[in-house]
Amino acid sequence: MITHLHLKQGSSLGQPPLTVEIPPSVTIFVGPNNSGKSQCLRELFAFCQNGDLNAARLILEKLTFASVSPDVVNKEIETAKQQPNIGETVHQSHSILKFGVERIQIPTDRFLNARISPNAFLNEFTSWYLRHFTLNLDGPNRIGLINPQSRGDLKHPSNPLARLLTDDQKRASLRKVIFDAIGMHFAIDASHGDQLSVRFGRTPPPDERRFHDETLEYMRNALDIGAVSDGVKAFTGILLQLHAGNPKIIIVDEPEAFLHPSLVLKLGKELAKGAATEGKHVFASTHSPQFVMGAILSGAKVNIIRLTYTPGSGGTARLLSNTELNMLMRDPLLRSVGVLSALFYDYVVVSEADADRAFYQEVNERLLAADDVRGVPSTLFLNAENKQTIPKIVAPLRKLGIPTAAIADIDVLKDGGDEWTRHLKACGVPVDEHQPYGTRRARVLDTLRNKNPEFKTAGGVNLLNGADREVADNLLNDLGRYGFFIVPRGEVETWLSTLNVPRNKIGWLRSIFEKMGSDISSADYVKPATGDVWDFVGHIRNWLADANRRGIPL
Repeated sequence: MITHLHLKQGSSLGQPPLTVEIPPSVTIFVGPNNSGKSQCLRELFAFCQNGDLNAARLILEKLTFASVSPDVVNKEIETAKQQPNIGETVHQSHSILKFGVERIQIPTDRFLNARISPNAFLNEFTSWYLRHFTLNLDGPNRIGLINPQSRGDLKHPSNPLARLLTDDQKRASLRKVIFDAIGMHFAIDASHGDQLSVRFGRTPPPDERRFHDETLEYMRNALDIGAVSDGVKAFTGILLQLHAGNPKIIIVDEPEAFLHPSLVLKLGKELAKGAATEGKHVFASTHSPQFVMGAILSGAKVNIIRLTYTPGSGGTARLLSNTELNMLMRDPLLRSVGVLSALFYDYVVVSEADADRAFYQEVNERLLAADDVRGVPSTLFLNAENKQTIPKIVAPLRKLGIPTAAIADIDVLKDGGDEWTRHLKACGVPVDEHQPYGTRRARVLDTLRNKNPEFKTAGGVNLLNGADREVADNLLNDLGRYGFFIVPRGEVETWLSTLNVPRNKIGWLRSIFEKMGSDISSADYVKPATGDVWDFVGHIRNWLADANRRGIPL
């Protein structure tokens, strides 16, 4: 059906627009708030309705579609062909075709051409054919997907429940998926008039296609849809459409809505796997790491596209590497600190330890609360185990195009050789500059040690003066141009020294937070000021917000 998705933006400003091959599977749009995820889905749906290439779209350029053979189209025409109603006039060379519930009269030859060459006859293809096979799922209608449906003619089932009732194998497969997810057995109740209803039982149902006493008793005791949560309704309804519905394209904004996190992961996995199996295209936008994780763990080829938007600069669209995302999910350290959540933020800041993370995050929150330009909005603060593991978090996020700053205490300068090179590689410093930076690091380290072997706690670069200070400042400033920020005073505990907090590692964070205060109306509440850690975070903000920042792959 769809072969390629063409967007208007590229991986960064000035880069070619993104074009993505789209196999039957799930394409997931991620990114911060207001990055264009929902807008992209709306534009996709509108394009599948009328294919207007002249429409003023912001994110989507177009979709391209696969050609099909005349034999395939002729079979579709014969299957969908309807006899005219009494008194109905059929125009010469026209056919009456029925797709889903809609019956349309169209020129047969033009329809044939539009199906054979959809990209050349885009408006006809989308308005006569594709729109009947595109399902847009918003919040309310996904809950109603398992409402009772007409049984109709089971020799030619026309709705998902009827199709499922006549397919024992598919019904059993869907029942297993639903039971594994919610612990209840999906059943179709055909015992009431011309309706098919969904019920949920504690045990597998007897044969739903026969009205034996056992089956009737089971349906009396099973839960109807009014007795289950909206999450169960949405989860079941989406999978029902995927496996038994007629849509070839399913568009769903925030599939995690109404669902428990464990169901979100399961839905992501089943949507990706089921779409590939059923030959369907699912487009979703999400704020859920669990949904992304489930889709990737399915084993199906999944496209993850990260959108961003900066007022005044424009938007970006980047296809994320499944290999890199797999590493984020499977590495115990990365998984434990919630690195996958970075997909939904504008920026990330990584520090050495949890206390560092909490402190810098609080400083940033106070800057934002004061409307201070040094504050960094939409930023995820993460921590490594120590300074040596900072690159393990920074490197994969940078490869995904996520602006990620690193903060380390000044004793990171002691890490020579491969340890130092890992920091440089993670922050995108060109390979040809690794040796010069190593030489500079060694010189500054020797100068600091000569001044005071305990330079980390004794004042950092403040110990130096003259040319020695200038050399140290230049090194730290140059590293900052690549988003690698070394605490010039030495360590995190040296910030806000006027508060006179004991610098003991144990209990320092609690003590500094007590001194900073929690009541903004109190005279003792510490607010942003000039210099100190406030300016340090401001420097980080300047790098993160710079569209021309160094250290992020194109």
